[in-house]
Amino acid sequence: MQKKKYIRSLDEIGRFVLPKQLRKELHLGEKQMLEVFSDGERIIIEKYDNLEPCLVTGESTKANHTFAFGNGTVTLSPEGLEKLIEELSEYKKSQSD
Repeated sequence: MQKKKYIRSLDEIGRFVLPKQLRKELHLGEKQMLEVFSDGERIIIEKYDNLEPCLVTGESTKANHTFAFGNGTVTLSPEGLEKLIEELSEYKKSQSD
């Protein structure tokens, strides 16, 4: 990825706005948790992997390997998503019989 430079100022209580293009490129949603830490003179901001458990399997998976639905209220792992799709397909088929 090409390195991009954005200049932003802090407001009176230390906030700044991430540019819309950057949020779009990194798929940062409105409720996205971020981890902030320092390394000498640098400030580093990363997506926070909160290891949300999958609603279907109950297993914790890194956030960048999960799917969020319902404005982030439903977290599914790839396995949980496949299982849910399969169960929903079977349910739909049984309702149409």
